[in-house]
Amino acid sequence: MDSSDAVVQGTSNDAAVSRESAARLGYIDDPFIRHFVKRPLRRAPLINRGTHSRFDGVQRILRQFIQQTQKDSQGHACGQIVVLGAGMDTSYFLLRQQGLLPRRYFEIDFSDITAKKAATVYRSSALRALLPEDTVVAEGGSELHSAEYSLLAGDLRQFESQVVPKLMARGFDCSEPTLFLSECVLIYLDPQHSDAILNWITANVAHAGILTYEQILPTDRFGQMMIENLRARGLELRGLHAYPTLQSNSQRFLDLGWHSAVAVDLATYHEQLLEPLERERLARIEFLDEWEEFILLAQHYAFTFAFTSQSSQFAHMDIEKPN
Repeated sequence: MDSSDAVVQGTSNDAAVSRESAARLGYIDDPFIRHFVKRPLRRAPLINRGTHSRFDGVQRILRQFIQQTQKDSQGHACGQIVVLGAGMDTSYFLLRQQGLLPRRYFEIDFSDITAKKAATVYRSSALRALLPEDTVVAEGGSELHSAEYSLLAGDLRQFESQVVPKLMARGFDCSEPTLFLSECVLIYLDPQHSDAILNWITANVAHAGILTYEQILPTDRFGQMMIENLRARGLELRGLHAYPTLQSNSQRFLDLGWHSAVAVDLATYHEQLLEPLERERLARIEFLDEWEEFILLAQHYAFTFAFTSQSSQFAHMDIEKPN
């Protein structure tokens, strides 16, 4: 494995540690993330606050998608969710616990990560109990297959040649409404590779939506410091300069002919889109005395929600709409 790939893969552990910290302290409700973290750490209050907003935004869109989609005879939403670079994300288990599921749910990541995730799921009775009854371990332990949930190993830089065939083999249907989710993933790819993923979606999935969560604003002082800190760890945000602003993140989808695209930074999400009672609850968990630093940090992360077709349920979804 390329050393730079290994460093990027390590970011999935960083995200899991931050999520576990926020869950343990009561910022977010995620009883499953602890199973994926061997060495828990207590993150700083501004990190916990940012993790909450990130989690809230993602869960908001996932739930809107399922709620807006017609149900089949089994009560499942007639749609698909595809998580690009899923890491140790627990959203499938959270949704399944609450009975909020699409017809099919796919997770994709490097084989080293999917093997680790599959092993963790099977070691935990709580997680294993939520797997569909028809789940089987495949590809030497690096994949999980079932009619409803598939954990797939693949390199997103080879999306069309490597990942798409695996999706198709596991029942991916280009005619069904499909929500793609990408949290700090596309930005680590060269633009030619991330654009290739979006081009394939545009050309092949009739009713598609996507939620991305990425870093922005590389040219101001804080952005330059962010890049330097990541570079010191061997991490390069390869797509950041190609799509550096809120406007450019939404425009990349509009330029592909998508019907709608809206980008909002995390500071705006926290200040304007969280319910006031929720912000009051967060303030009671921990005192945040680094308020200006939190806002500055949050201004450098952004959600972008885009969809291809006005006629689909995506037209009734909105990152700016409360849960």
